[in-house]
Amino acid sequence: MSAVGAFTPIVAVIYAAHGFSPWQIAPELLFLTAVMVGAWVAGDRGRLRQERMAELAEQAARAERDAERERGLAAAQERTRIARELHDSAGHAINVILVQAGAARLLQDGNPEGSRRAITTIEEVARATIGEIDRLVRVLREDDVSELSAPADPAALDELLERYRTDGLRISADIRGPRGPLPQSVAWAAYRILQEALTNAARHGHGTADVGLSFEPAAVEITVTNPTGTNDSNGGGHGIVGMRERASLLGGTLDAGAGAGTFRLKARLPYAAAAPAANP
Repeated sequence: MSAVGAFTPIVAVIYAAHGFSPWQIAPELLFLTAVMVGAWVAGDRGRLRQERMAELAEQAARAERDAERERGLAAAQERTRIARELHDSAGHAINVILVQAGAARLLQDGNPEGSRRAITTIEEVARATIGEIDRLVRVLREDDVSELSAPADPAALDELLERYRTDGLRISADIRGPRGPLPQSVAWAAYRILQEALTNAARHGHGTADVGLSFEPAAVEITVTNPTGTNDSNGGGHGIVGMRERASLLGGTLDAGAGAGTFRLKARLPYAAAAPAANP
């Protein structure tokens, strides 16, 4: 703009040197000044437009890089979750098979029918576990995590309780509150926390467990209590650590520990930060 401001007096001096008075050249000066100002404004606007376009292009590229990074993180988290599901399923199945194999061995002479039932349970659990492992491994190989659906229907928790009852664990259940579909992440966490707690009760307890499920407006609460005959809380075990991590990722809490020969677990899983419910 400084160059445009200097244009008028310079031209006036040149015209005056050739004998023209200011009044004679005033229209020409005004016209030339207007042309210069218009050219400067147009050029400045073009420059600003180019800078803005470059800025928008950089923002779009940065947004795409951020979105790609988020997709990568989401995929990595999902694959980690699937690996955890594989670990949990296999661990549960192996525990059930060990218990039933021991029962079959003990009953084979005095109670052949009971021994056959135990062997049948082993076969069913092994077949179901192979199917689940195949499904999880296929998802990992194909990198298509959308295929893995969550047990969003609370009926899956009922089925889990019945499965452990069939396996020989005596369960007393207190279920309260409206039982609509759960958000996907809450459904997975509730299912796996309850599964891990019941597995611990079957493995380390005396064959009984008291289960409480409370479906509240803002969260689902899970409580599991079982006798252990020991004061070891297993607080450093991978199972408890994994359950606590699941609750923490949802902004929830999980307290677990043993005292006076009883193991107690209480988890609260809020819905607020959870993913939407999966389609049945």
